[in-house]
Amino acid sequence: MDRPLAGRVALVTGGSRGVGRGVALGLGEAGATVYVTGRTLRGRNPEVPQVAGSLEETAAEVTRLGGVGVPVVCDHRDDAQVRAVTAQIGQEHGRLDVLVNNVWGGYEGLHRWDERGQRWNEPFWEQPLSLWDDMFAAGVRAHYVASAVCAPLLVAARGLVVNISFFAGQRHKGQENIPYFLAKNADDQMARAMANHLRPHGVTAVSLYPGLVRTEGVLLAPEGAFDFSNSESPQFLGRAVAALAGDPARLNRTGQVLVAAELAQAYGFTDIDGTVPRSVRAEYGDGG
Repeated sequence: MDRPLAGRVALVTGGSRGVGRGVALGLGEAGATVYVTGRTLRGRNPEVPQVAGSLEETAAEVTRLGGVGVPVVCDHRDDAQVRAVTAQIGQEHGRLDVLVNNVWGGYEGLHRWDERGQRWNEPFWEQPLSLWDDMFAAGVRAHYVASAVCAPLLVAARGLVVNISFFAGQRHKGQENIPYFLAKNADDQMARAMANHLRPHGVTAVSLYPGLVRTEGVLLAPEGAFDFSNSESPQFLGRAVAALAGDPARLNRTGQVLVAAELAQAYGFTDIDGTVPRSVRAEYGDGG
């Protein structure tokens, strides 16, 4: 099987489960060496025990698919731990071809269905203030720190930075969760701004949107909560990242907000079941 990313090195933050795990698998099947970070090395995260997934499981699957999976425990709210992971990659490879900023604490309240999840759709003044910290400390700030610390390795490789974001960041039209809107919007703006700094060094920076992803958490929702007719596997987003990483002309896309389903049309890849999900950009407005 063709391994277009053989010899390339990637870091996927928050790769124990969900979208992060899917991205790691998509890069692994393309032949990359994939460092996956998170807080759960093995077993289940005791803070969200109902959601399966661990770093060891993700890394083993990356290797099974044809890449090399490297699990590294890292709490991305701790800058020293982020620096340690980056130093390890630098010592072992001297470069980083792909950084995927996926780590995200914003859904933890939904998984645990504590006050943060129960009040998700309430007016902002009735929501716990900790929602902001979930989304910014373990989201936006974590993405900024990883990008800043990894930048020299990315420059050495003329690499790629991908912020996993979502359509919710494009516009606030009604009663949507305000910290969620701001966090996703900040990730998009961060990619645009970083692109200006990185472009002269040949490094591409983008935001990438999935559609409805069949993550472990989503599949635990009550029956009928979601219409899965146009949904995506987590690995579909990984195939989008892999296709972008393998494109020698990817710098032409730097600073843009991209949609995985639209990249599938452009690059000719499919989801793991052979389908090509439809872009939902029109349902959320322009999105870019």
